Amino acid sequence: MPLLPEISSRPIVFLYPGQGGNPQGSLQTLYGLSEDIRHTIDDVLTAVDSVVEERQQQGHALAPGMVRTLLLTPDTGTALPYGLKQLGLYTSAVAVSQVLRRAGIEPDAALGESFGEIAARECAGNITVINGARTACALNDAYCAVQDLGDMLLVSASEEQTRAVLREINHPQLMLATVNSPTHTVVSGPHDALQAMIDATPAGVPPPRELNIGYAAHHPQHIAIKQAALRTMPGIPQVPLKLTLYSTVQQRAYTPQDDLVEGMTDNTIKPCHLPNTLSVLSRAIHNPLFIDLGGNGYMARCVSKILPGARTYAPLTQNALDLRADLALKP
Repeated sequence: MPLLPEISSRPIVFLYPGQGGNPQGSLQTLYGLSEDIRHTIDDVLTAVDSVVEERQQQGHALAPGMVRTLLLTPDTGTALPYGLKQLGLYTSAVAVSQVLRRAGIEPDAALGESFGEIAARECAGNITVINGARTACALNDAYCAVQDLGDMLLVSASEEQTRAVLREINHPQLMLATVNSPTHTVVSGPHDALQAMIDATPAGVPPPRELNIGYAAHHPQHIAIKQAALRTMPGIPQVPLKLTLYSTVQQRAYTPQDDLVEGMTDNTIKPCHLPNTLSVLSRAIHNPLFIDLGGNGYMARCVSKILPGARTYAPLTQNALDLRADLALKP
């Protein structure tokens, strides 16, 4: 179904997913649609590469061109260097957002889950593309202290079911990190705790899937990570929001009274709750079109489970022909 006829009749909410997706090759199809789109994506890649280059000069491992290669070439299954996945997810979401906006598709609100809030803040005018990339790198730098000491599991269970298993396991470092939908949660903790969660999965139930993020995010024991990020992020210029921005940690829209730097770093240690946030959003914004800017349409599927009947759209899951129609491009 073409997207554009709905633009004039519904408010629009841009959705920015967290770290669970795979950014490899996510922009391939979009990049090939038109010269204007290539220029838009190239501008974003150039901005992000400028941050990568300045960090390379400071001794960091990532090199200019790595993000471009990641987003524009097929998945080879090769392990990614630390921090590249997160920077790629940020860059991909920002690029899609800018392509849509230059096509006249302007959001009325943005919602970023977990790490996706950085890209959502760029959309909301809180940070530039460059400073968003610096923010993503600052969070990765802070998490480097606990790299490979834990990870996260995607669990095919409700919040209540997951909490019941966590009580049964009773591991002090195994935490509920995010509630994504009525049937999906994420737990966070060290590897032995995650294995205990896998072992506790009943027969016939899909086993939890490790997200391979490289660390255990949304974990209350990482207060030192938040403090390390706070020491870096105040040096990244920010401006007041120009667009309503919903936080899945606060479970509401940010207000002018909120400390936005503190809000971003809260994503390092506090849990996210997408259903509660969407409940608040749906009372404020009537019958919106939710546009998922991630590569696999996962957030759109979560919205459909949380708000049955909600209209969703995930441009990066469309084929080239449908994308041309949706963006009103000539063949």
